[in-house]
Amino acid sequence: ARLGNPIELKEKLYARIRQRAARRRVLVTADAPSDSTAAVSESLHTRIVDLLEEHQGDEPVGRRRAMLVGLIGVALAGALIAFVKIHADALAEAQPTITELSPLAAATDVSVSGDVRVKFGRRPEGTPTLRLEPAHAVLESAHWDGNTWVAVYSGLHLSTRYQLVLQADYRSRLKDTGHLEKRWMLTTQGYPVLSALTPVPDQKLAARVGKLSVDFTYRPPVEPRLTIKPADGTLMPGGWYGMTWNAGYSGLKPLTRYEVTLTVDYGAAAASTQRQWAFSTEPGAPPADVPVIWYGTNSPGSSSDAQRLVAIDWHGDLVGTMYGAYGYILQVPDGSALSIKDGTYIDRNGTAFGPSGSPYVGMVADDSQHVCKFADAGDGRLSLFTGPLGGPFRRVAVAGSTGYPSGFNILACSVTTDRAVIADDGRAGVTAIRVIALSSGRVLYQRAYAPSGLSATSSRDGRFLAELTSSFDAQGQATGVTVIRRTLDGRIVARLDNQRVLRFSWDGMRVVTLPVKTGNDVMLVDWQTGKVLWRPAAAPSTDFRPAYAIAQPNGPAMAIALGSDPRIGGVDQLWIVSGDGQAAQVIGTVFYPAFNGAF
Repeated sequence: ARLGNPIELKEKLYARIRQRAARRRVLVTADAPSDSTAAVSESLHTRIVDLLEEHQGDEPVGRRRAMLVGLIGVALAGALIAFVKIHADALAEAQPTITELSPLAAATDVSVSGDVRVKFGRRPEGTPTLRLEPAHAVLESAHWDGNTWVAVYSGLHLSTRYQLVLQADYRSRLKDTGHLEKRWMLTTQGYPVLSALTPVPDQKLAARVGKLSVDFTYRPPVEPRLTIKPADGTLMPGGWYGMTWNAGYSGLKPLTRYEVTLTVDYGAAAASTQRQWAFSTEPGAPPADVPVIWYGTNSPGSSSDAQRLVAIDWHGDLVGTMYGAYGYILQVPDGSALSIKDGTYIDRNGTAFGPSGSPYVGMVADDSQHVCKFADAGDGRLSLFTGPLGGPFRRVAVAGSTGYPSGFNILACSVTTDRAVIADDGRAGVTAIRVIALSSGRVLYQRAYAPSGLSATSSRDGRFLAELTSSFDAQGQATGVTVIRRTLDGRIVARLDNQRVLRFSWDGMRVVTLPVKTGNDVMLVDWQTGKVLWRPAAAPSTDFRPAYAIAQPNGPAMAIALGSDPRIGGVDQLWIVSGDGQAAQVIGTVFYPAFNGAF
């Protein structure tokens, strides 16, 4: 069966034998006579085998065998391919997927410190690693935040292109191991730009104690260096506040030009920054012959810091400054000196002089050189004394028992008119007022009041009194009437309904008023005619707003300080209002006036 059809093969075999036998007989006959039967018999077996092998070479048995071997090879190859595919699919199924990058690929203006975030749709089994090329950065830490891998870095160079290489190993369910590699590029932010300088270039009247500030568009990776010339002050070490580099200074001289140099060294000459600018400082002590208005630029409660006191003239121009930890202060009428809470005084240069030696409240006279005050004369009685700011003092008149020091108040002290106005204060308000001659102690005028909640304000020379009698209406709202009384004869010369007098002008002919009830409807009024000369443009409010006023010495103007918000602790408007109501706002930032007392 392996050799094909036996009958057909036999016939072919016989035919070949006969053909060969015939050729053999011819050859034997021609060459030499022999026994033909014997000759055929010797080689017959060999010939038959040769014929069979030759025939087998011509039949398709070899091809079938080769085909079988090929089929086996194909089956093996298919099985191998299937094996490889199953493992490849399992590995692909386990391969981590990245859904979000931060910074993004090709990102620019990337911070030189921050973090790289890679959000995975499918997390790797192990912990990824990150490499930056070039390797300038320091990788400080790495952690997982849910499916997001976070790597914190610092130390990149500005304006540099980096390649990030993320690598992670993973394993399939068939325990095959794979390797993930993700590459992307980013460019760090350029060198920061200076956005602001303080003091501003070419600034005039810069503070003599303050700070140098440099604002950057973003914080550079190196610390700036500041120098100042001439170096006659003190420059403190700098520090960052957000994107601003600050360095405090003090001790600069008045009216002096200073040059500041800023250097930011990035380690490369082409990238390093150097900037120079100049400013001029403010004046020191104001001129001795110029009446001034003093105010502080920082809260007097912050006594640990040096206060900056500013003096402006009655046009609103800055004419002097002073620095020191003074606490609460009160200027004399012309600003030539300031009284401090402990009873001492400082002159325009900040030099202390003349402790008052009295625990009781005093008032500086309208000549700005003398003072009226209460003191115990040593006989158990409280007396009125007067004298120069630094003393000595002389006794003018007996005020009353020392057991009630809070029961007396000085409403006016005038050297020019030789009088002081004293109020006796009771629990329900003012009970009496006396006008006393400073030279002799003689009582020039006195008046007693029923306990009706009366409050009183005097003109600076004691010629006029503003007496407010307040009450409450049926709705519980405060109301009241202020009368202007002349102390020469006690006559009432004006009436102001629902207004209380804050301060008289220097000549006593105008008054700054506020509503009797809480509010900020400030007005300058000519009390002789009742005409309102000035009121601020802002709409009146029922909220409490601080207000203070001071009269121009020997002049018609009033300086009026107003606060728009009681929470700021100071005031934020200063108006100088002339006698005819013309006004100019000279301060629009928070300040602390030194005239919030009675002059």
